[in-house]
Amino acid sequence: MNAEDILGMEKATMERWRKGDPWGWTEISADDVTYFDPFLTKPVNGMAEYKDYLKQAEGNVNYQVSEFIDPKVEFFGNTAVLTYNYRSRVSDTDGSEISQMLWNTTEVYFKRAADWQIVHTHWSFVNHRLPEKLEIPLPVEMTPVNYDGILGELMPLESAAMERWRKGDPWGFVDLYAPGITYMDSGTPARINGLDAMKAEYKLREGKIYYDVQEFIDPIVQVLDDTAVLTYRFFATTLYPDGSIHKRVPWNCTEVYVKMEGRWRIVHNHWSLIKGERI
Repeated sequence: MNAEDILGMEKATMERWRKGDPWGWTEISADDVTYFDPFLTKPVNGMAEYKDYLKQAEGNVNYQVSEFIDPKVEFFGNTAVLTYNYRSRVSDTDGSEISQMLWNTTEVYFKRAADWQIVHTHWSFVNHRLPEKLEIPLPVEMTPVNYDGILGELMPLESAAMERWRKGDPWGFVDLYAPGITYMDSGTPARINGLDAMKAEYKLREGKIYYDVQEFIDPIVQVLDDTAVLTYRFFATTLYPDGSIHKRVPWNCTEVYVKMEGRWRIVHNHWSLIKGERI
């Protein structure tokens, strides 16, 4: 399997999708697939939930033009990370454009036994914002959460970097990034490629992001060999001086970690606002 094969699987499945057939995605996804998109307030976890979610799309999706923009496939042993921008266009009978949507896309494939399957999907609109009102179901933890195994290794790294981030210091994440890091978020018009480009981007954000409380909601890790796909929902909360809530900003997060020379490094990062709307 090479990059063209992975992209070929993706394109063939998308051809079925744009004609109202969503079931190609289940055929190339693993039983433990996790999934984010802008229409969900909580992630899809597992094939049963995925099939239930895709059922509503059957026969209801139809557009004429499917465009993959700057697709990139990176292999890390038996893991393939596919990222691209995607443009879907609806055309009139004369070929003129009626509407289009532009997306950020992350697909993580694992090779298990002889098969390459998607274990995680993250879709978000390029340049998106929160709706005016949003209701999100959240679990209530009555006891402190202790993370074990690989999750127990990654969450302290993530939490420490985020603790610096919320005080205007983005360089904790830079310390975790691999040289070939790829990155997407709610304001990036295209995928950012490489550590130098990320440093330039974060220089623009340094000292401009502040909030008081950080919450990691239901982190999940999917592991194959030296690759770990960490996903979670995240709340950034700003407080008034009296301690009451001023603003809460909810996010979906995908982090792909690879162990390099005994150290976990992030090779891909995708952030999106939960229920983020197109601008």
